[in-house]
Amino acid sequence: MSRSEDQVLDELLSNLPPGWIWRRDRDSVIAALLTPLAGGIAEVEAVAEAMLREVDPRLASVCLTDFERVLGPDLCGRDRSAMSLGDRRQLAHQRWTARGGASRAYFIELAAKRGVAITISENRVTYAGEMVAGDELVDWPQQFIWIVHLAFTEESLFEADEGQAGDRLYDLTISDIDCDIRRLKPAHTQVVFDYGSL
Repeated sequence: MSRSEDQVLDELLSNLPPGWIWRRDRDSVIAALLTPLAGGIAEVEAVAEAMLREVDPRLASVCLTDFERVLGPDLCGRDRSAMSLGDRRQLAHQRWTARGGASRAYFIELAAKRGVAITISENRVTYAGEMVAGDELVDWPQQFIWIVHLAFTEESLFEADEGQAGDRLYDLTISDIDCDIRRLKPAHTQVVFDYGSL
């Protein structure tokens, strides 16, 4: 934790050698000489403490552009200049911490890092000895299709007293997480997105 200029000055004065010539009170000449040094040390400590937050892309503001530069261009083609600071932080954190995987848990965590809640359904091939009445038949190629269930990011319904001419009657905003999932899905699978049914 960083210290104030007064706290640093107190420490500098307490570290002076013993003797009557080294006065430790605030109105001494030595205190006046050490005050600018104490201010500089306090400033360096404050900057160092602020830089601790910059290590994490979710909290970074000064170093966020450095994270984005190191990560390179977004493979989904998202325009970072049109994104909010929070969205840029989430995207940088998701890309910075991505380790890869092919499990449902991996893709659910991937979406959660972007602030999107999803569930995933997988198809299993049905066999005659395992079926019971009412089970859905899943044939061989369908086992490679998995379904991502997610809600719309934003829905807006036209209201007569608030809307204007030219406004849409119903507008949906779709999450851009589908690009990340399509890009990272196992190559032999197909993914289907089911919006509005989370």
